[in-house]
Amino acid sequence: MPQKDPVRWLDGEGWLVLLGGGDWRRGETDEIDAQLLSVANLDRPMIVLTGGGRSNEADAILDHYTQMGGPGGEAFALSQLANSASSYGQLDAPEVLTLIQEAGIIYLGGEDPFALVTNLHESLALRHIVEGYSTLQGLTLIGAGTGAAALGRWIFTPEPPHHQAMGLGFVMNAVVVPHFTTTENSPILRALPQIGDGLLGLGIPDKTALALGPQEQLELWGEGQVTAVVNAGDATP
Repeated sequence: MPQKDPVRWLDGEGWLVLLGGGDWRRGETDEIDAQLLSVANLDRPMIVLTGGGRSNEADAILDHYTQMGGPGGEAFALSQLANSASSYGQLDAPEVLTLIQEAGIIYLGGEDPFALVTNLHESLALRHIVEGYSTLQGLTLIGAGTGAAALGRWIFTPEPPHHQAMGLGFVMNAVVVPHFTTTENSPILRALPQIGDGLLGLGIPDKTALALGPQEQLELWGEGQVTAVVNAGDATP
């Protein structure tokens, strides 16, 4: 398992990119998006998975990357699958699993991290994503906003009492807080010692990404700083 103290993430052949947020329509993430495309395999298709929102919003994200020189692909709004009679059956449809096996980039975003993890946990789709990331397929994962949160160990509702659920666990020891401003304004980071021993809090602002590479690279993309909260009262930029 790669580790650059204090961050630990799942060993793989692709990149993990944690984007704090930003309005891609206004070009706020263009620098980070360009760097993402520079490290990904553009001979393989891209998949966009959003939690919450409408399918046309997911399609628009895919179009954004295509216009920047990225590959074509498919987009899915997972809230629609979660509302169906058999969400796992739809997400695990053979054509979707085949697409995941062929993909070079998977984008996780949207408004609801719970929709992302609920649809993916225990699914064949997640197993294929982990396999694609871990093997020479070299699948690169980008989590934007709530998608970045979903890649951590735990996710939380934004309002008190901050109910939690298991994240996807690609960043194995961290709670990822997107749209970060200050520790004082983040109740999740302030409550980190009560959430679990040994957890790291990563506060990632908009227009900023933490990029974790297959050769143990740990890079900062964009214009901001990432804040790591290791324990109560210890916030390290």
